[in-house]
Amino acid sequence: MAKDKLNRNSIGLIGTSAINNILYMFINTFMVAYFFTVTNYDYKIISLYYIASFIAIPLCFWLLGDVIKTKSKVAVYRTGIVLYCIYILTIAFLKEKILDYYILLGFYYGIVQGFFWSAGHTLVNETAGEERISKKFVSIKSIIGKICNIIFPVLFGASIEFTSFFYIAKIIIPISITQFAFSLLIKEDKTDKKENFNIIKYIGYIKKNETKKVKTLYKVMIYEGIVHYLLATLITIVIVMTFKTTLNLGILTTIFAIFSIISVYIFQKVYKNKNPKKFIFICAAVLALSVICLLFKIDKTTVIIYNLANSVFMVLLINYADMKRYNCTEGYKEIKEKFLVEHQVISETVLAISRILGYLTLFIISFSDNIIYFKILLLIVTLCIVLYAKELYKD
Repeated sequence: MAKDKLNRNSIGLIGTSAINNILYMFINTFMVAYFFTVTNYDYKIISLYYIASFIAIPLCFWLLGDVIKTKSKVAVYRTGIVLYCIYILTIAFLKEKILDYYILLGFYYGIVQGFFWSAGHTLVNETAGEERISKKFVSIKSIIGKICNIIFPVLFGASIEFTSFFYIAKIIIPISITQFAFSLLIKEDKTDKKENFNIIKYIGYIKKNETKKVKTLYKVMIYEGIVHYLLATLITIVIVMTFKTTLNLGILTTIFAIFSIISVYIFQKVYKNKNPKKFIFICAAVLALSVICLLFKIDKTTVIIYNLANSVFMVLLINYADMKRYNCTEGYKEIKEKFLVEHQVISETVLAISRILGYLTLFIISFSDNIIYFKILLLIVTLCIVLYAKELYKD
């Protein structure tokens, strides 16, 4: 059991990740709700904000690849945290003027995430690459994240309702500083072999060698951009349209986070198999059915049914996908030793293309007031859930 104990780097990564969840929730739930309400339920600004962000993220992965591989991933990771704090300060300073700079803010947010995750994914791969460790790491990270999701949504929702979105932005700043403090626990691996970043060489290696698990992961990433990111935005839009206030949004997020914690705890205790096919099938089936309910009618009942299904089953699919991302290089010694950064760059590029296509579709349908187009997009997402599960289903 001692071998499974989380080390100092794991604790630092879990701490920074948990605070990243809080910041992510503030930006990607309540800022989406703010944009949506002040523009009278117009999807255009939200779509363009995210498209700009998802263009910047892979650009950072590509541009920082050599720095991460030959210089210092920890320095890049900490720079991402500092840039995040500056981003929150900018929102607090601009106040209502953020609507005038939403594309620039989206691009800058992408740079923040690019710095944070270009180094973060590689650090996690190095720290929790083995399956037994990645299972524990992902489960603990998820449970702590969901505990934050219990506390902060109601706090944010109530505070925004009775003060303002920008007042909460100021409160977020100390949380961001705490994230930097956690990053000080993370130390550079001094045994790393310093080789130059070479994406062409890595692609050649993938083509010439049998790397089935890695190729399957890239297929998973194609659908994850739609299933994990676009769907979350669509549901935030639906909740705001249905329940109207940020307080209700916060209360619902908190309630369903409790279900997620129970679900993740059971997953951590029960999951034994390398490829739990029945569990993947059940998660995908329930999620697809819950989205189909929204196709027939969008009201408080169907929104609650979807969110209940999402909180219990989507979190398990995402956790399993995370485990695949972190341990899919096991058994490929050359990738682990020479191409880990290149592997993460390809993963993120595929994910970014998926996200951009998803939000571009949302932007296109924003030109029509007919709800049928929104429902067609939900139908496409439902199909993606099935295809996502199909790729996770593979060995």
